[in-house]
Amino acid sequence: MTSFLYDLKGQATIFNALVLLLLTAYFFNRYHKRRVAIALVSISLSIFLLCSTSYLPNYLADKIEREYPPFLLPVDNTDTVKTLIHVLGSGYTLDKRLPANAQIGMVALGRLAEGIRIHRAIKNSVIICSGFSPVGLETQAQVTKRAAINLGVGANELETLNKPRTTLEEAKELGKRYDKSSKLIVVTDALHMSRAMKIFKTEGFHPIAAPTNYKIKEASEDNSMKWWPSFGNIWLMNYLIHEYLGNLKAAISR
Repeated sequence: MTSFLYDLKGQATIFNALVLLLLTAYFFNRYHKRRVAIALVSISLSIFLLCSTSYLPNYLADKIEREYPPFLLPVDNTDTVKTLIHVLGSGYTLDKRLPANAQIGMVALGRLAEGIRIHRAIKNSVIICSGFSPVGLETQAQVTKRAAINLGVGANELETLNKPRTTLEEAKELGKRYDKSSKLIVVTDALHMSRAMKIFKTEGFHPIAAPTNYKIKEASEDNSMKWWPSFGNIWLMNYLIHEYLGNLKAAISR
């Protein structure tokens, strides 16, 4: 489960659909069904333009990311109740040449940074790192824990969940370890937060959202190239499709 594979999977869905449509169009054209072939090519081009230019992906992503605001640090930190800060897993690459913070992916590093920011503001808190190992080696949770230690967090302020493969499994495993009435802050991508919150609530928790890794940010920037196709926009659209399908699966399985 390397970050490279994660990105590759992120681009595959739309590309596969386009290739399938174009191949189908080729066969229809070969068997003299030109109108059908032209229609399929037109559909392919429309999908490509919708997904590769920034207008639709940015609009949909912004709508999801605004559902939960950024986590505001507490002004008065006198709460004696232990706070769980669950940093959800996302991807890593085991490379012993590198320090742990370089082995976890950029997505995981962004989540961990937000978890550490919150942890330092809440005295009575523990960071929970989660994620399995796809090849039976050191788990993502363990690598993330080492990365947190590299970034100044005490080992006694960190715990790991080494078995979960998915967000649902993370929520279930956390429920086995802690009382579901515990104060819980969930740290994950802003795009993933809506689905993660639904999952943790369904499992009986009362989570507080701490979104990070925003894809859409308000800034004064040059918009003259928004119409230009890019792989980044396709990746973002696939991320959105993944989240929509995840929500649909969760709704059906209830």
